[in-house]
Amino acid sequence: MNIPNESDKQLTLNRLDRHKKKYTKRDIIDIRARFKASYMFLEVVKEEKSGVFGKFFGNKNVRGIGKIARLEFLGPNKWKLLIYKYDVNKYAPHPTFTEGTVEECLDATATIFF
Repeated sequence: MNIPNESDKQLTLNRLDRHKKKYTKRDIIDIRARFKASYMFLEVVKEEKSGVFGKFFGNKNVRGIGKIARLEFLGPNKWKLLIYKYDVNKYAPHPTFTEGTVEECLDATATIFF
């Protein structure tokens, strides 16, 4: 089991921050990442604007945070992707994608969740 060092973690987070901008539109505020051992967990933060003033002034109320994926570190440019299955409350393989860069993993996850 490979565990990413601090440099790998920082580079991955920087790449993820640049790439996630294409998904942080509409009701998605952010895509968060956290590390635990050799895994990086991705969560989506969704929002909604409530009330007349909220819609007019753009005030946001966080609606929820949801699990979307677990990536296993295989190397600096290689991650194994498992998506979160809400019907069984655990991570399972993506139907058509197994591993790739962090950007490719986010794109594959987006095809299911966004």
